[in-house]
Amino acid sequence: MAKTVVVLGGGAGGVAAVNVLSKTLSRNNRIILVDRKESYHFQGAFPLLMVNQRRPAQLTKRLDNLERKGIEFFQAEVKQIRPQQNLVDTSRESLCYDYLVIALGAEHHPETVPGMAEGSYNPWRFEGACQLRHKLSRFKRGKIVFFMASTPFSCPIAPYEIIFLLDDYYRRRGLRQQVELTLVTPEPTPEPLAGPKVGESVRQMMEERGITLITQAKVLCLDTDQNRLLLDHGIEIPGDLFIGVPSHWGPAALRGSGLTEEGGWVDVDPHTLNTRAENVFAIGDAAALKLPVTKVWAPKAGIFAHYQGEVVARNIASLIAGECPSFRYTAKGFWIMLTGSGRARYCTVRYRTEPKALITMLRPTRAAYLAKLAIEKYWLVRWF
Repeated sequence: MAKTVVVLGGGAGGVAAVNVLSKTLSRNNRIILVDRKESYHFQGAFPLLMVNQRRPAQLTKRLDNLERKGIEFFQAEVKQIRPQQNLVDTSRESLCYDYLVIALGAEHHPETVPGMAEGSYNPWRFEGACQLRHKLSRFKRGKIVFFMASTPFSCPIAPYEIIFLLDDYYRRRGLRQQVELTLVTPEPTPEPLAGPKVGESVRQMMEERGITLITQAKVLCLDTDQNRLLLDHGIEIPGDLFIGVPSHWGPAALRGSGLTEEGGWVDVDPHTLNTRAENVFAIGDAAALKLPVTKVWAPKAGIFAHYQGEVVARNIASLIAGECPSFRYTAKGFWIMLTGSGRARYCTVRYRTEPKALITMLRPTRAAYLAKLAIEKYWLVRWF
């Protein structure tokens, strides 16, 4: 009997899931991808877009391109999920499903910091990255302040990657002495999940490049009248250009679904990504994954959403075939952090090890940089 699989969200996890489903399910089954946007943007290259090493078109693929693989693209906004009725309410109509994959990512809420929405650029959004590309090309003197409103936030290496690329960007233009760079984070140290050794190595790189780092900072307000970031303990950070990562919340469409925990994140089995509802799975930023011992947030990043999407898709295919699902998410992956000058640091990640996550970070190399570029091209070609 034919089944309908609905995947909510056309980001890394959702795109990976529908691709695997299209390869493993027979054509009499329906695969529906729902997203409010018409295009996918490769977020891993947003930092390169900001510093004019990418054009917007190079990172963009239309989601309806997936229809040639037998995937139905349904452009609409998800309004509500009703697991008891196997229904998803959208801005266009309600969709009935047999299996549901929630890959809606995280909502951004700059309003949690007064002045942030109107006074800063959001580098986690394609539109914000494009705006920064234009702004940075004309910014030749002054203070740039990069800050994170709260944790958890997606792409945990990206703030450090961006600040290193900004340093490189202005050095190449001969303007670095005229531009001050400051990074403000609520984290106790750079990459805290990786441990003190990795954190200290990143901190040392920042010191060597003259980048100011302020840790354990609670952002209270962005004063747009006085051009300053106000932190707790009476600390004020003056700036001329503010780049801010807003607070991340679980998607509004999931509230009232009975699937979420505190913060609106979806409670899932860490191995199968099953939710509390039968035949409903959640992957990517929307999933409430934590470390087994410390219970701190597991990293939210595209590489993990991708792997989770593949696991869930293969298990759904097994269920439809009447087989026992056997695929498990291992919480293993890697990051590559660009450091400027055509180099990058390769990181291996295993965050379910006990008693703490196992993360290694190698020194900057040209090989790691080339690997990151290759992954970008491979992803866009493979899935689209």
